[in-house]
Amino acid sequence: MPIERRGNLAMPFFHLRSEGFWHLVAQPGKEAKLTGLSTITSLGQLHEFVLGARLDEELFVQIQQPAARTLFRTLLIETYFAPELHSILLAQGETNVEAFRYSQALIEIAHSTKKVKEAPDADLYVAGPVRAQGFRRIVVAAYDHRCAFCGIRMQTADGRTVVDAAHIKPWSVSYNDDPRNGLALCRLCHWTFDAGLLGVSDQYTLLAATQLSVAPNLPGHLVTLTGRNIFLPDDDGLRPDKEMLKWHRRHLFGER
Repeated sequence: MPIERRGNLAMPFFHLRSEGFWHLVAQPGKEAKLTGLSTITSLGQLHEFVLGARLDEELFVQIQQPAARTLFRTLLIETYFAPELHSILLAQGETNVEAFRYSQALIEIAHSTKKVKEAPDADLYVAGPVRAQGFRRIVVAAYDHRCAFCGIRMQTADGRTVVDAAHIKPWSVSYNDDPRNGLALCRLCHWTFDAGLLGVSDQYTLLAATQLSVAPNLPGHLVTLTGRNIFLPDDDGLRPDKEMLKWHRRHLFGER
C-alpha cells in the first residue's frame, strides 16, 4: 500500500478470522449476519457487525511472556511490512509501551499526592514522544474525549478525537506532566487558553479576557462560555490543580 494512502483497520480485523487464532465476536443479534459476510470494507461496517475479537487461548497464554510478544511483533512486522518500515514500526511499538507505563506512573502520582509538585521527580524523565503520548493518554481519557470548556466531543470510527491534552502551566515552564496540570481542550479552546484569552477560576468557572472581544476579533460562541462551569473528570483525583490555574491567571490570563 502506498505510504500516502491511509490505512483501513476494518479489512485485516475481519479477514484475520481465517488465520485460526483470531475469533470475531458479533454484535448482539448480528451473529448470523456476521457469519454470512464475505468481507468488510469500512470501519462503520465493522462497528455494525463486530463487537470485538478474542485470541486463541494457547496464543493468549504465550503472549503473556515479554519475550514471546517481542518475537511475534517482530515476525508480523518482517512478514507483512516493507523492509524500510521495520525499524520505524519496532521503535513506535517501544514508544507505545513506554508511553503506557508513563501514563500509569502519572496516575499513581496524582492519586498519592495532594498537590502537584513544583519540581517533577527526576526519575520520571522520559523521551519527548513517550512523554507527550503518555500525558495525552491519561488527560484525554480522564475527560472522556470531551473539551473541558465548550463540551464538544467528536471521535471518528478509527478512534481519532477532536481534543488535545493541554498543559495549564506550560511544559516549557513547568516540565510537569502531572495530569492535574492538564485539561482536555478542543483545538480552538486550547489555542485561546494558551493565548491567555480564557482562564479558569478557583471555582472551576470560565473567565474571558477583555481582549477576546476586541475588534477585529469575532470570537463567536467563545463569549457565551464566560461564567460557565468547566466539564471535570469523573475521577476527583484528576481535577485541575488550583495552584496551576492560579499561575495561568497571573502569568497568561493577566489577572492582577
